[in-house]
Amino acid sequence: MKPDTYDVIVVGAGTAGLPTAITAAERGANVALVEKTGEVGGTLHLTAGQMSAAGSKLQASKGIVDTPDSHFEDAMRISKNTSDPELVRLAVNIAADTLDWLTDLDFEFDPDCPMIFYGHEAYSVARTCWGIDGGRSILKVVRPLLDAAIESGNVDLMLSTEMTGILQDESGKITGLTVRGRDGDQTLSGPNVVLTTGGYASNAELFAEWTSGVPLFSTARESSTGTGILLGQKAGGVVRNGDKFLPTFGGIEIQGEPGRVDFNDLPNLTPQNRLPWEIYVNLKGERFVAEDHPSVDAREHALMAQPEMTFWIIYDDNARANSEPFIGGWLTEDTGWNADDIAKAFESHPSFQTAPSIELLAGKCALDASTLSATVSTYNEAVVSGTDPLGRSHMPTNIATAPFYGVKAHGIVLKSPGGLTVNTRLEVTDKAGAPISGLYAAGEAIGGATLSGQSFVGGMSVTPCLGFGRLLGREILQW
Repeated sequence: MKPDTYDVIVVGAGTAGLPTAITAAERGANVALVEKTGEVGGTLHLTAGQMSAAGSKLQASKGIVDTPDSHFEDAMRISKNTSDPELVRLAVNIAADTLDWLTDLDFEFDPDCPMIFYGHEAYSVARTCWGIDGGRSILKVVRPLLDAAIESGNVDLMLSTEMTGILQDESGKITGLTVRGRDGDQTLSGPNVVLTTGGYASNAELFAEWTSGVPLFSTARESSTGTGILLGQKAGGVVRNGDKFLPTFGGIEIQGEPGRVDFNDLPNLTPQNRLPWEIYVNLKGERFVAEDHPSVDAREHALMAQPEMTFWIIYDDNARANSEPFIGGWLTEDTGWNADDIAKAFESHPSFQTAPSIELLAGKCALDASTLSATVSTYNEAVVSGTDPLGRSHMPTNIATAPFYGVKAHGIVLKSPGGLTVNTRLEVTDKAGAPISGLYAAGEAIGGATLSGQSFVGGMSVTPCLGFGRLLGREILQW
């Protein structure tokens, strides 16, 4: 029978929870690692695993000179000072050590890294990197450390076990938690509870409540329901930054699964990777941004202002035949959008429409025909004149060759913005700003906007997850 008293109880065996449990166990702690799903890794199974660090061994190997101060300045510039400066400073100061930890574990970096990455607003120096197999590359080197800790008896891994409550004494100090697993209900006692439960990007009701009614088109795991954040709030914690949402530009709904988007099937709408031949129109049939605008942050903010954060990608047969496809095979090798899949989608998927004229295409896309026709005509005139009203530069050809195509896309959620308020010791704090004794949080449980603000700062999700987890286990937690 496993003990029910632990030095450290970590809830969530994902990007932040794994290093927390591993490093605490390395210090001799008796750790319970509670995971509601049937496997460890969390979003590492689906994320690109993008990281960033200044002054790492990886940068040094490429002759790149960089500093945490420069990283901090870049991060605050990109977030327009809407992120938490103290926690950003903490994150960048330990980022190189975090990346070097992976390097020493023989982590397999993509050979092109580090680089300046344009999928998010770009850093001023090449400090963004990832593994050859995305987030799974991280899990590959971290999982053996967990297995060793389990083998040594320092970590009890409890899969398919969900936290149901946080226990506190009369003073509010944490005394443990209750869980429900394969063997029924159980109480786990201990002075340290670390919430690394992820976000709420698969909970449409909670997302709407905390994010001002914004519609949810999510790539998150279905287990991202916000339970840990809600229970942390119930224990006295404060949820912040839900209003700092910004959509990722953009994704296509999975057929038959409203509100769900497959991360591996995201279209390539980054002009630094592929210059667009298409135009983007909102649900009114109007263009709303220069499709080749070099700032992804500008394009994402423009999309945020559109009805339902939804747009149609409009193009003609000339673009289909002569341009590089914007869907299929660019993100990962196992993407679902091959040529046959795209052809089948135009036969049955409601987000894929084609017609012999712009007017008929408008009808199929539920757009006003006169508005879409005028939009296309204005764009075609811009192609001829060389001057676009929205400032677009790349206009290789007009949209005039039948048949015409429309692909419906949405602003999507990769991570939820809101989360529990923590101090620089990663202690969950109450309304007065005082720490709740024994309660900690890291990862998406503290909110994606805490370190990125109302923007996306490259590598400021995965790297702080790993770094804050290691910091908790190595230095902060006491027993």
